[in-house]
Amino acid sequence: MDTRSTHLPALDGLRAVAVFTVIVYHFGVTAVPGDLGVSAFFVLSGFLITWLLLKEHAVAGTVSLRRFYARRMLRIFPAYYAFLAVSFAIDHIRGQPWGTSLGLSSLFYVVNYYNALNGHPTTSITHAWSLAIEEQFYLLWPVLLLVLLRGGTRRAARTLAVVIVAVVLWRTVLYAGFHVGSAYVYNAFDTRFDNLAVGCLLALTATTRAFDAAAARLSFSPLAPLATLVLLVVSRAAIGTTWHYTAGFTVDAVLVAVFIVQMLRLYRTRLWAWLETPVVRYLGTISYPMYLWHMWGVGVGYHVRVAGKVGEFVAGVLACIALATGSYFVIERPFLKLKRRFEPGARAPGPTRIGTPGEQSASATGSAVQAATPSMESSDGSASPGNAGFPDTAPPGDRTSAPAFP
Repeated sequence: MDTRSTHLPALDGLRAVAVFTVIVYHFGVTAVPGDLGVSAFFVLSGFLITWLLLKEHAVAGTVSLRRFYARRMLRIFPAYYAFLAVSFAIDHIRGQPWGTSLGLSSLFYVVNYYNALNGHPTTSITHAWSLAIEEQFYLLWPVLLLVLLRGGTRRAARTLAVVIVAVVLWRTVLYAGFHVGSAYVYNAFDTRFDNLAVGCLLALTATTRAFDAAAARLSFSPLAPLATLVLLVVSRAAIGTTWHYTAGFTVDAVLVAVFIVQMLRLYRTRLWAWLETPVVRYLGTISYPMYLWHMWGVGVGYHVRVAGKVGEFVAGVLACIALATGSYFVIERPFLKLKRRFEPGARAPGPTRIGTPGEQSASATGSAVQAATPSMESSDGSASPGNAGFPDTAPPGDRTSAPAFP
């Protein structure tokens, strides 16, 4: 994978699929495994953030932590804290004030541990657990990566693989050995880092010849990703709860990584070209605010009494898109302009963009993504939400608030 590349197609489309998987699940279609959307977002985030860091490291020989953190804050904080303010006000008005611990955990991005230690309670911001995991990842991973890269990319990849195995063992001991509740292993950073790390490992290993050969074999046919999706659904839904909360999280993440590689090679084929259509890419671009506001949007849909459940769902989706669009253009875009000042390289002409339909993808993920190299950045020139808004995937409980934990 050439770290100088600026465009990786199909990833906006995958973000759109992930967020809609969660919306459908939270609408009440529990046959759709919504937490696969979370797994997809985590893997994408690890992959894209690591790709960006490797890209900067390849050019400058290091990574500017100050610039990285500034970009993340400008991309994520405005929309997040606006969402918190509105949710706090609505809950107060309807007589559901937040407790001090919930308020503080939301302000300091530790809702995941609030959920983990309190049985994943139903609140209007329960789904902020995944944002908290993302923020903890952003805080720790750049520093850890710089340390790992001192020994070279291969050693960094091997070390990360060991860390992934260690997290699986830790989660298994907690859940199956000490019988720690599912709320903890589902929400805690220390039990979910492996999902992000799989994406990081994908970025670290994508320059190797072995990866190139494996990617070619995995993408031998446009039908191959369908087999990956079947395996993903089987792993998530057909094996059992103990599997899911122990090794299953990691296996799901690996299968998502395989699917990403397949899409980077096959996105031009007739079967998968829809991932690059303008509407789908736009929905991927607003996936972060769409995640933030989706529970309020779904709640709006439940109050539409036209055409039964279908009408409720359509109204809910339209409300989600409207809220996300408002957040993106009114709240986020002004800060994204400021973010350009912190792009790597003082003489950089501008931020990397998710390529428009006329843009050419740069070099490939070895030949694994030949003719298809993704952008980490949204079409506005900002870094992708880092897939910062990763939805909560608990089943729908109170229809006007966040869902309950499974």
